[in-house]
Amino acid sequence: MSFGLACGSLVAAWYLGDLPQTDRVAVTQALHHAFLTLGGLTILSSLSFWTLRSEDGESVSRGTLREA
Repeated sequence: MSFGLACGSLVAAWYLGDLPQTDRVAVTQALHHAFLTLGGLTILSSLSFWTLRSEDGESVSRGTLREA
């Protein structure tokens, strides 16, 4: 979670640029842009999971099923 928080802070700081952090409107806009950017990156990264097949995880679990 701390890695995600750090990345979000960096993206927000990038959008804020040289504007002062005391400017509430600028900070709010930077946060909105950061949320949209990170949401877009999340959607893009989730697209990679569409290429997985149902048997792709068997090498990790060695084909065994655990009983809950």
